[in-house]
Amino acid sequence: MKKAPSNTRNKILSAAIAIFGSKGEVTTREITKMAGVNVASINYYFGSKNNLLKEVEEYYSELLYGMQDEILNNSLYSPREKLIYWANGLMEFMIKYPVLITLVSSLAYKDISYNPVLLKKFFFNPSLKEKLEEIISQITNIEDEKVLNCKYTQIFSCILGPILFQTISNVYDGERIFFDINKYEKRMEYILDFVDSILIN
Repeated sequence: MKKAPSNTRNKILSAAIAIFGSKGEVTTREITKMAGVNVASINYYFGSKNNLLKEVEEYYSELLYGMQDEILNNSLYSPREKLIYWANGLMEFMIKYPVLITLVSSLAYKDISYNPVLLKKFFFNPSLKEKLEEIISQITNIEDEKVLNCKYTQIFSCILGPILFQTISNVYDGERIFFDINKYEKRMEYILDFVDSILIN
């Protein structure tokens, strides 16, 4: 019979998830204080802080995957609406949790055997690529695999580009050369423009 998860373990993980979600970085002291446990508990239940953070990364990656899966499989949306809502959902998620990619990079650097859930569910997910290319094909009637692959790549680049520019500007306090993606109206205007330009057959 499988052993039930420890209540203390769940408290620690919940605290780490909550702190990461609110401020983007997690210290051992903050986690143990919120969870009401001692510092040794992290090593006892997770083996290390890094192992705990891997579970935090998994939680947020699954959250992202669930969000995009819900949009892309929603039968109430037209194919064009699916792309628009998906692009906006992805940008909003990265605005809310900008350090998720940093966390993944840090964990992978410290443990080369680590296979981040974010990469499996998002960047290296054949079913996601197939779904998006199917949606693009429904809108454009394009069936050529190479062309669909190119348009799929273009859409990802248009989403990740502004996120990257804004993150770098925020970190280095540099002059913003892109629009502020936090502003909903500007972001939606941009998304509509790039979706329609990419979908031109």
